[in-house]
Amino acid sequence: MIVAARKERRMSQAELARRLGVSRPTVHAIESGNPSVSIGSVFEAATIVGIPLLADDPRELDQVARSIAAINRVLPRRARRKQREVNDDF
Repeated sequence: MIVAARKERRMSQAELARRLGVSRPTVHAIESGNPSVSIGSVFEAATIVGIPLLADDPRELDQVARSIAAINRVLPRRARRKQREVNDDF
């Protein structure tokens, strides 16, 4: 969602990194879902690109997820991230 929202705002990784106060590789790690990135950096990146993190009504967050998915569908194939299957069988 961060990648799609950043691209919708025509913001480069370098610009997002500058606004976050981190390096461009850190922004890449955030966008890749790397678990070693601090959660604070991820939340701040989401806020900068306009992704709401909290809402009174869960339907609001669902609407944002649907909007980002719609944007993602119209991005060029090279800009889309491959979907990874999540193994949550603990």
